[in-house]
Amino acid sequence: MKEKLILYINIKIAISLNRLLKSGNMTQQFNNSKEEMINSYNQIALEAGIRKATVSDTFNAKSKSGPNSTTVILIIEAMGYSLLDFAKIYDSVNDTEIKNF
Repeated sequence: MKEKLILYINIKIAISLNRLLKSGNMTQQFNNSKEEMINSYNQIALEAGIRKATVSDTFNAKSKSGPNSTTVILIIEAMGYSLLDFAKIYDSVNDTEIKNF
């Protein structure tokens, strides 16, 4: 049961971060191709001072234990958003989006 809850939270975090990335300043200069998203992950990692792999894992819900709160906040702030911006999106993610992820 705990593993399912962690996966559910990870996916909601990933969906929320991806929405921020797609709607934000970083993607205005990109066309959202896979290669350009990878470059965006690199920009976020450099700005946040964390590994690109950590950013990628967080955006793709790859961590079994989930990202720590510091990592999520660093990523959000590196994209130029506040925790409140993230929270609004996080709260709006629905079960259909989670299943489709």
